[in-house]
Amino acid sequence: MSALAYSQLPNHLQPLLAKFYRAHNSRNRIRSEAICWVARRGDIVGGLCLTPVAQGHFLTGLLVTPPERNRGIGAQLVRNAVASSAGPVWLFCKPELVEFYSRLGFSVANCLPATLADRLTRYRSSKTLIALQNDQRMMPMPNATLNIAIACLLDDCGRILVVRKRGTRFFMLPGGKAELGETPLQTLRRELREELDLQLEDDDLDPLGHFQAQAANEPDHQVEADVFIARLPRAVTVQAELEEMAWLEAAPCERDDIAPLLRGHVMPALLARMAQAERVACCAATSDQGEIGSLAGKVSSIASSS
Repeated sequence: MSALAYSQLPNHLQPLLAKFYRAHNSRNRIRSEAICWVARRGDIVGGLCLTPVAQGHFLTGLLVTPPERNRGIGAQLVRNAVASSAGPVWLFCKPELVEFYSRLGFSVANCLPATLADRLTRYRSSKTLIALQNDQRMMPMPNATLNIAIACLLDDCGRILVVRKRGTRFFMLPGGKAELGETPLQTLRRELREELDLQLEDDDLDPLGHFQAQAANEPDHQVEADVFIARLPRAVTVQAELEEMAWLEAAPCERDDIAPLLRGHVMPALLARMAQAERVACCAATSDQGEIGSLAGKVSSIASSS
């Protein structure tokens, strides 16, 4: 998979973003004065627009292509856009997205430029929207971010391996922090060798997604994690800085000694993936039974006519 690149789109290439929006049935329109940010993996996989308004900018059109979602691409686009703006950045969002934007430094806007206030009034006649604002001049220092790569290692019973570091309380997935220049897979494979004496290849690790949460053991830090799934090929024992290992059933987790990232983000995504795989398997089995029944009917018909 090619590397992901974020950049401000030159004005003469803005039609590429407009084409991206049309391909995904987005109604977003790009004004001539807008500043466009895109994420590219060869082709555009995500984008947004910053349109000048009052003493700041209005953020619209945040869109990431479905195969690339849940990998932090939208969040990074917003960060880049906000960092490029000298003044406040406003946006309108649905209530269910407020938490996402809050993690990126946005809060409810108590005062809007007149043009945006009028626009919000019109929009609210047909939909529920919340006005948010990000003003870097008013923002507290952000929490430090730890970039990690971790794995859901499943045994033959479908249980998930969790580990606890020496001197800490929370169980978490095995893996660890990225070193300079490492890809997530390189980080994870190195950490699994060090922590569990486990050698896995890239093809053994299936991406689950990219998730964010407060760090379990480091105050004032958050983690951004690339998470993978793999079958545990053999029994392992903890080593290096690990003190204990345990097993979690593949079910909603209520334990208070499980890291927030695993309990609140990774586990729901893993359960959704498993449910999808089960539905696919059931559909395949139903299809096979239908083919067998059809074949039996044909055989019976041939036999009765002989």
